[in-house]
Amino acid sequence: MDETITFWLDNKICSGFKIAAIGNQTLVSYRDKYYVVIGGAAKMNGVRPLHYSKTSMPLVWKKAIKGILPAELPPIDHTDDENLPVTTARKKERIAMPKTITSLPESSDDQLHVSRPAPAVSKKSAASETKPVKITQTVIAATCPYCSHKQDLPFEKGKNGKPFFVMCVRCSTEFAVRFVPVTMYQAQVAAFK
Repeated sequence: MDETITFWLDNKICSGFKIAAIGNQTLVSYRDKYYVVIGGAAKMNGVRPLHYSKTSMPLVWKKAIKGILPAELPPIDHTDDENLPVTTARKKERIAMPKTITSLPESSDDQLHVSRPAPAVSKKSAASETKPVKITQTVIAATCPYCSHKQDLPFEKGKNGKPFFVMCVRCSTEFAVRFVPVTMYQAQVAAFK
C-alpha cells in the first residue's frame, strides 16, 4: 500500500505511508518508525507517541504487513472512557482555626485577663538565635610546601582571612598562608618560585 496518511503526532501534523490496517487502527511509517494511528492521531504511550521499529513491532502487525490478517480486533472508541482511571487528587485546604481570646469576669481591679497561645518557635529562628562559638584556638599548624616542615603560626596574624607570607624556619623559603575556617581553623599554603 502506497497510500499517504496525515495524522497528529506530538503536537504537529505529519504525513506518512500506510503500511497495514486492522479495524479502525492503521500502521503508518514515518521517518523510519512505525506508528499506530487511531482516528487521525498516533496512539500514545503515556505522554509520548507509541512507536515501533521493524524489530520491535508486535506480531499482530508483522502478520498484517505480510497479508495474514488476524481476526478482527475490537475497535478502540475514545468516547467510552468509563474504564479509564479517575484522578483522585484533591487540593488540601488549611483549616482556619479561630483564635481563642477568653476573658475572665472582671475583678475588682477592672483588669481584663486574656489567654493567648504561646508563639511557635521555628527551627530557623531557634538556629539564628544561637550565638557563634568563640574560637579558643591560639596557634594554627602550617606545613611548608617545599620541605614539608610543620610550624605553628599565631592565630592573630591571619584571623581576618587574608593571605600573608611566612618564612619557613627549616629551609628559609617564603610561602603564602591563609587561615580557613573548618571545624577548627586550618592553614592553606601556596608555593611561589
